Amino acid sequence: MKKNERAVHLTANEFLASGRNGMNQQVASARWQFMLALQRNVPEFFERLRDEVFPAFTLMPKPGYWRTGLSFCMWQARSDLDGQLTPILMKWARRFNMEGETWILEGALQTLSTWNKFPRCRESLEILGFRKPVCVQGLVREDEHAFHFEDEGWDPTLIRFPGWRVTARKRFEAAIKQHGQQMRALAKDRGGVPAVVRASREHFDWLTLYQCGDATLESIAKDAVYGDKTTISKGMHQAARLARIRIREKSRKLKSQQGHAFSTDLVAGFVHSVSGKVARIRNTE
Repeated sequence: MKKNERAVHLTANEFLASGRNGMNQQVASARWQFMLALQRNVPEFFERLRDEVFPAFTLMPKPGYWRTGLSFCMWQARSDLDGQLTPILMKWARRFNMEGETWILEGALQTLSTWNKFPRCRESLEILGFRKPVCVQGLVREDEHAFHFEDEGWDPTLIRFPGWRVTARKRFEAAIKQHGQQMRALAKDRGGVPAVVRASREHFDWLTLYQCGDATLESIAKDAVYGDKTTISKGMHQAARLARIRIREKSRKLKSQQGHAFSTDLVAGFVHSVSGKVARIRNTE
């Protein structure tokens, strides 16, 4: 694969405008690239969400249990006060060293909700619930970034057309350059930060393998098309910075199959608990 084919496009912007929570288009795009890399390299991430968490999610009889736009804390306060689903969800996230990433937990809940409504999405392991849109206010108003250029035009009785064309183009290029300088300065003054337009696809692959796939730098370097351990480490750290993901400690590995058994027991206990509640509700009716 050629170098330009390994690049992924993060944003078309030169400067980034961020929301109150610091989110911007670049971070959102980088996180989506991380999810696509998970889909390529660690499909177990989504398979376990379906097999270990989804059965418990479907037993929630409360309407509006999850709504698009809710934060994880709001969901816990409104829908999971008794902590029925949170331990199961956190156990799944911890299995892949992602329990500290709130956006992952929110994406999982959105995905579970979609799977519950649309079985075909669950069967195909559709993951669009992890792709959160970003809406932020622009840094420069429409009337401020409007570009105007005027010229007296060509008078054939005063100058030949090639000579006028050269002069007009020079004036036009000078006006464009000045406009660019003014808009960049305005964006910086209002808190805009330079954007990273492209990133390496491999960097996100390496990050998912190390963070969620129980891989070491040595094992990744062994199978990588290019790069040694230092290159792998620098690349995945760059991807982590773009997506604002905290990389796991070197000594921390993913949970063993014993964790899987524990998670299965947790789901079974939860199913029994919720079934009892549903039965009591029906009896009171």
